[in-house]
Amino acid sequence: MFEKKHFDKNASRGKIIEEMIHEGFKPKLINDKANYIYKIHKHPETKLIVCLEGSMKVKVLNKEYIFEPGDKLKIPGNTLHSGIVGDSGCLYFWSEKVT
Repeated sequence: MFEKKHFDKNASRGKIIEEMIHEGFKPKLINDKANYIYKIHKHPETKLIVCLEGSMKVKVLNKEYIFEPGDKLKIPGNTLHSGIVGDSGCLYFWSEKVT
């Protein structure tokens, strides 16, 4: 589910997109402002996110992850999760699919 430094810091956005598409996702680039809060929620789709810049503290069920550049996080559908964007904001690829 959470893979720390899945992508090398020098990985191109093209390579990241290619891998996400290979997994059946269609990534969109998201740029969250500093300290934005995602309240606890869930949805039927599986989410796949990959951090490019900045950071976010993400809570999935009872586990907390520090989401930083190169990290990959897959959140299964219907799983409670929340997030708090770091002080420098967070730029990441976001995608979803029904599984």
